[in-house]
Amino acid sequence: MEMIARVTIRGAKTWVGAMEGKNLDTGKIYVDVQLKGETSWGVCTDEIKCTDSKIIDAIKHNPMPFLAEITLEELSNGKSTTKVCTAIRPLQREEKVLEKKAA
Repeated sequence: MEMIARVTIRGAKTWVGAMEGKNLDTGKIYVDVQLKGETSWGVCTDEIKCTDSKIIDAIKHNPMPFLAEITLEELSNGKSTTKVCTAIRPLQREEKVLEKKAA
C-alpha cells in the first residue's frame, strides 16, 4: 500500500558500504511526531527508513528543518508491518510555515 504524508524533516543520514559480505545502501529521515498521553506533550522525532541513499542525496542541500511531502510504502512479512519512504518532495522551510501561522 502506498500513501502520501506531509512531515517536517529534522535530519537525515545515509550509509553505503559492505557488512558481513552484503552490499548495503540505506538512508533514514527523522521527522516530527506528536507525543501522546496524559503526561506527554509536544513533539519528538521518529526514524523512517528510506529505500536507498539516493533519496537522501536528493534533499541534503535543503536547510533543516523543512516541510516535505513523502511517499510511504507499507510492507509486511505477515506478522508485522513497516513503512518505508520511497520519495521526498520538499515543500518549504519550516521557519516560513511558522511565520505564516504567527501572522
